[in-house]
Amino acid sequence: MKKRLITLTICLMFILPGCINSDDNTESIFHGDLISSGKEITDFNLLTSENTSYNFKQNTEGKVTVIAFLFTNCYDICPVVTYNLRYIHESLNESQLEKLEFLTITVDPWRDNTTILEEWKQSTKSNWTHLTVADTQPNSPEMSTLAQVWTDFDVGFKIEENTNESNTSARHHPSSYDYNIAHSTGTVIIDHEGNQRIWWGDYDWIIDLVKEDILNLVSEI
Repeated sequence: MKKRLITLTICLMFILPGCINSDDNTESIFHGDLISSGKEITDFNLLTSENTSYNFKQNTEGKVTVIAFLFTNCYDICPVVTYNLRYIHESLNESQLEKLEFLTITVDPWRDNTTILEEWKQSTKSNWTHLTVADTQPNSPEMSTLAQVWTDFDVGFKIEENTNESNTSARHHPSSYDYNIAHSTGTVIIDHEGNQRIWWGDYDWIIDLVKEDILNLVSEI
């Protein structure tokens, strides 16, 4: 009886790791952080840099969507992420691009109006949709919509006004244009069914691996 128990234990030791590794291998096709919360994305309408209305679900239905959150007064990581996305965008063929939607959404609508965003889009040759709002008053419907977008995608940032007094808070309307934004934003990849699947932190980018994650989701369509 004792010998049988020992034999059974040894067998389980070989069998169970195989089962676990099988699950891990399924997940390991993705390189970015997996988003498993299943958080619902509230449909939204925002304003493009070309001053036209953009409806999220209408434009992304059945597609893999890549969203970068940034602002044009960011002089370190935001241009890097934009050029990385541009490299990926330009490397894709027409068939792949038909199944994809690229978006840039600002976290600084107070300065990133349509004109500024369009200038950014042209100068960086980021030839996809850039989104902001026209009315940045705290209680405006547009700002409420944008704030909900930030919440849905867990966008983290803090406005730090450059004053003599300590006046730092998250997501408030700046009293002046002399401020910085401390941000921990990232790029979110959404599958064709509208589920947030992959998150790449701004400082974690590896271009080839981000592209691979995108194409792995495209292959699910």
